[in-house]
Amino acid sequence: MYKFAVVTFAVLAANLAQADKIRVPSDYEPYPLAQITDEVRYPAAPQPPGTVNRHGEVEYLGHNVFGLHWYVEANEAVWHFVTAGDPDDEAILFVHGHPDTWWSWHEVMALLADDFYVVAVDTLGYGQSDKRLDLDLTYSGVASGIASLMSEIGIETFNLVGHDRGSVVGDHMVAQDDVTPRIMAYLRMQQSADQPHGFPRPDHEAMAEVEFHTSPTFMSSLFASDYFSVEMSEDHLARATWEYGFEGTAEAAAVLFAGSGFDEELEFRLAEVFPRMTMPVVFMQGADDPGQRPEEYWRTADIVPNGKVLIVEANHFIQAEKPKLVADAARDLFE
Repeated sequence: MYKFAVVTFAVLAANLAQADKIRVPSDYEPYPLAQITDEVRYPAAPQPPGTVNRHGEVEYLGHNVFGLHWYVEANEAVWHFVTAGDPDDEAILFVHGHPDTWWSWHEVMALLADDFYVVAVDTLGYGQSDKRLDLDLTYSGVASGIASLMSEIGIETFNLVGHDRGSVVGDHMVAQDDVTPRIMAYLRMQQSADQPHGFPRPDHEAMAEVEFHTSPTFMSSLFASDYFSVEMSEDHLARATWEYGFEGTAEAAAVLFAGSGFDEELEFRLAEVFPRMTMPVVFMQGADDPGQRPEEYWRTADIVPNGKVLIVEANHFIQAEKPKLVADAARDLFE
């Protein structure tokens, strides 16, 4: 039985003050690692103001896998991203949604790093990537910038995984003629497909306001809401909150949402994205997601010849709730 909870981001914003279920220490900060790799894989760019992790810093991701933090300049912006695995292996690019960062993928990365070179990027305006408001913060601009970043680090072809608004970025990558041939396969998660986004919809007009993103209980309210069907650990929430809390994120996120709309995105998918999906594509959707419905994929497999719809027993943030499920789907598709 599908769970159709009536939860909108507008309601979430109105109830931020009631988020007392989960408390995050205000002084939380991830353990500062002393280890810096001696492998000069990529030239270091000047780190954006306020960033914490260092170029080449080692971080344990899980399952005996260690990731490396990097800062590289591409398309006149500085990008923060984390890699794991052998750079000579086939690459997987992970693009997060809202309000996430590269870290939302860390467990999935650890499960795939034995066989793939995994790359998880902070998109512009999020985490520790560039947040200057004079950059091109449209989804098209971010997509073009990530493609340039992959070229800058020597990766010409790659598998693509997008979640939530990261799938919107991924769609724009598919729609760009110079990027489409570089995408070997695409795991597209938690973003409406051939049908309109159902109701209730997240309120993009409210999300275009900086104040929406600046409440100190924004993340804890989200994690305590119906968008998670399992109780996430305090450690998970603390790290996710810390990653989303870098100065400038709220302003950049507001700019991104000011330029987005569900109906326009549907028209764009049907006209510009789906016809270019010549690579294998899996559309993964959580059956318990209160924001998107399985019905929004009604005719997707008919419209996208190489497309497969995969409805799974999970909520919206699948990679946090069930990372092995995502890793298995990625392995099945990319191998």
